[in-house]
Amino acid sequence: MALFFEFLTAAVAGLLSFLSPCVFPLIPSYLAMLSGTSVKTLNESTRGGVLQIDENLRQVRRTALLRSIAFSLGFATIFVTLGLIFSQATAMIGGSGRIWAILAGAVIIILGFDTIFDFISFLRIEKRFHVQKRPRGYLSSFLFGAAFGAGWSPCVGPMLASILFMAGSGSLFKAGLLLATYSLGLAVPFIVASIFLGSLQGLMKKLKEHLGTVKIFSGLVLISIGLYMMLGDLRQLSALFTRFGYGLQSAAESMPQVFHIGMALVYAIIGTLVLFTGNRGKNLKSPIRISITVLCIALFVLELTGTISTLLIIAGWMLFQGI
Repeated sequence: MALFFEFLTAAVAGLLSFLSPCVFPLIPSYLAMLSGTSVKTLNESTRGGVLQIDENLRQVRRTALLRSIAFSLGFATIFVTLGLIFSQATAMIGGSGRIWAILAGAVIIILGFDTIFDFISFLRIEKRFHVQKRPRGYLSSFLFGAAFGAGWSPCVGPMLASILFMAGSGSLFKAGLLLATYSLGLAVPFIVASIFLGSLQGLMKKLKEHLGTVKIFSGLVLISIGLYMMLGDLRQLSALFTRFGYGLQSAAESMPQVFHIGMALVYAIIGTLVLFTGNRGKNLKSPIRISITVLCIALFVLELTGTISTLLIIAGWMLFQGI
């Protein structure tokens, strides 16, 4: 179960790296650069009705596909090599111990919260690799991919770091497979885009509108990876939820009035912050802002009157046997 979780997480991390805000919007440009053509020509060559396109467009399509595979092999080689080096280095300093797992998990959790809230400013500094000339062959495409893997953007950094930390707690073989799985999660959508980019333009435009949601989901994935590493076992995570649930339940039942007033104040603060912060007070009439504020007001009243107890609800969820 643990092994399945780790490899599934590595694949999802690779996909989320592809969908990161500083990678996904530039995919058409990268593919056009690899194929030695323009985004418009690449779109035409990869649109539906392939049988009706001329030989030049067929060649563009073949070039984009083969060079995108070489590009993917380039960054996969770098990622797998990093995984092997990281695994060996952590083994030499005793990285397989519980202290290492706790420290690594804590770092990943911090990266997860930063992915959501952007509070570590130096991680926002772009480190893109700029290419002066278009790749003209498979070797140059491979090297271009290797350069990408060596540090193209910090957007990939948190996800990659989390898999590296996870790889550092296992054998060399496991580390290589984890980073290969991560690379596959990043490479497959990239290669698919090289084949169907023209047909996927509508979908890509819709996905761009939801990159903020992807960012939040990415942060939650990082936090879950960090918790997994700190606890060492999913069963320990369930046990932790159970203990914490009993603690919340006991506290809420021993001093109900105190926690009712406390949670009411929390809802009041959240409602106020949602309504009046962000964009310097603009968009106060946003449906989402108004809806959240109304919900906070309702919860404030329900808590203050003792109709509900948020802590007991959370405790009940944590104690649910399905966790």
